[in-house]
Amino acid sequence: MTEIPDHLLKRSQERRAALDGDAGSTDAAPPVGQAVETVAPAAVAPPVAAAIDVAPEPPKPERPEVTAARHRRKIPIWAIPVLAALPLWAYVYQGTLEPPPAGESDPMVLGGELYATQGCSGCHGADGGGGIGPAFAGVRETWVDPLDQMMWVRLGSAGWPGTTYGNTDKPKKGGMPAYPDLNDQELAQVILYERTEFGGLDPLSEEYALLVEIADGMTTFADAGLGEVSTTVAVDEANLAAG
Repeated sequence: MTEIPDHLLKRSQERRAALDGDAGSTDAAPPVGQAVETVAPAAVAPPVAAAIDVAPEPPKPERPEVTAARHRRKIPIWAIPVLAALPLWAYVYQGTLEPPPAGESDPMVLGGELYATQGCSGCHGADGGGGIGPAFAGVRETWVDPLDQMMWVRLGSAGWPGTTYGNTDKPKKGGMPAYPDLNDQELAQVILYERTEFGGLDPLSEEYALLVEIADGMTTFADAGLGEVSTTVAVDEANLAAG
């Protein structure tokens, strides 16, 4: 094998050193025949283990009122205007109803009918001016308390105790018939009519209000009790009940 001359080998080393300097290398070339140390690459760190997947929490149970609200049947949209119109319909419908005939429940009107049908007008006159029986112009002086007059009509002259009647102590002549079949309401209606129509009773008075209460069935003759004259002549309280 032919040996390389020393001057050629030296020139080759200088040329290599110049080339390495131009490349920015600071490492000197190893001498000829010197073993080159191989640097092992740095160990690569193992990859970080992926995060462990955590199972999501189960949903919280729905509250009963929420479930009920979601499943409750909703009002159909078409029904909303119908419901809104109901008050107006009720008002219009009420306006179409016919009112009861005038006087159907008026105690004065009912009392006037009884006055005509029970024979009162035949004795005392259709206008209360008198006939066989006395006129009603002074009825409220004869009977100051309407409860006494009611009892007089219920008992008649035959059933009335004593020989006189009323606050003026008029003598009984036996001509007043009894009306035991009139109930409390009918009795109060006819007395109300006689005392108002012929006796001038004030509709705003307490006496008028009491007779209306009995005539309308809001109270009874028994609840009202005996009048002063009836108590004085000892009318039996059992007669407060009709029949």
